[in-house]
Amino acid sequence: MKIHFPTEVLERVVQEAVKQAIQDSLPTAIRKATRKKYLTTKEVAEILSCTRRHVQALRDSKKLPFIQSGRTIRYDVDEVEAYLSRGRVNTIKEE
Repeated sequence: MKIHFPTEVLERVVQEAVKQAIQDSLPTAIRKATRKKYLTTKEVAEILSCTRRHVQALRDSKKLPFIQSGRTIRYDVDEVEAYLSRGRVNTIKEE
């Protein structure tokens, strides 16, 4: 059995769905578009709340990918976020 909806109803449902999708994803898209692509060791240490030496240890143990040009070392912000996500512990809320 097929159910037919008036075109106006379908358009309104689609518009609301698109509006909600934009509201949900726009803040993240703006943040990603305006942030730096590469971070310094000092910036990574601040994000991870650790010392520069610990960042170096993560780099040496290949836990945190990096790019090096001469003596300059940079970290891709996406890789730093991925490192943080790997360490995330999900908790279960008790009701």
